[in-house]
Amino acid sequence: MRRLIAPLEREENADEVHIEDDGEEDVQPMRAAHSPKTPTAKMMEEHRYVHMPYRDWCKLCLMGRGRGIQHRHGDSSWIPVVGLDYFYITAGGVKLRKELDYTDDAEGHAALEEDRKNGRIVKCLIIRCTQSKNLFPHCVPYKGASEDRFVAELVVKAVEWLGHTKLIVKADNEPALKTLITQSLEEVRLKCVNVDNISAENPPKYDSQSNGGTEIGVQLVRGVFRTLKLCLEDRIDKIIPVNHAIIPWLLEHAGLVLNVRPLGPDGLTSWQRVRGRAFNQRLLYFAERTFYKLPG
Repeated sequence: MRRLIAPLEREENADEVHIEDDGEEDVQPMRAAHSPKTPTAKMMEEHRYVHMPYRDWCKLCLMGRGRGIQHRHGDSSWIPVVGLDYFYITAGGVKLRKELDYTDDAEGHAALEEDRKNGRIVKCLIIRCTQSKNLFPHCVPYKGASEDRFVAELVVKAVEWLGHTKLIVKADNEPALKTLITQSLEEVRLKCVNVDNISAENPPKYDSQSNGGTEIGVQLVRGVFRTLKLCLEDRIDKIIPVNHAIIPWLLEHAGLVLNVRPLGPDGLTSWQRVRGRAFNQRLLYFAERTFYKLPG
């Protein structure tokens, strides 16, 4: 550390300042920005299979999933929480209801349903287990009055796959989600014989972060879905509309990739936490044509 020593009394060289160096210098620890490495051609080609994990040298990963620094928080519930939320696929990408341009009133809901009926927007459901981090995104076809029962069946299948004997089902205070939870609880109690205890958690009113864990799942799906869609469009040199028949398949494939590829702090994937083993199936490029043989 350096100190400035000035003379106490004015002398001939009063303007002279002596610097004494004691050999020590403390500084604030520096956090240098990460510099992406240059990949090899083989690394780039292997990465294009599913674009997992995220690579900052991949242009499509940056376009599809690039965002700010993540802030992670641990879960505090002893009982697994399964969160539900609706989101939408639009020409501008995957969006939550609050991110759409439709007003939150009867007129806005009517306009949304009309555009959905005409194929300009696709309604989707995400089911996310906050304990295992598995998530299940699905497109919801326009079914009118029978739609809620169709969606409740998706919840039943996810609960059966997760295998929890006790769980809490949670969503925000949106009326459509509250109705869905009521119907889902009825279906799970009726059809899932291994579930001993299932209940609903009602979040505090006006709490914007009450379903934050599920919204994180939507953000993850948004990035991977957009990246895989951009990759497919780049390969076929065409734009895929939101109402194309391949979109529901692509959305569920994005959920599978998120379940079987990223490793958590415990060194396990979401799939491994539930199944107790690694996902060993061979992956192909999405929508790749290939020969196959059914097992005998």
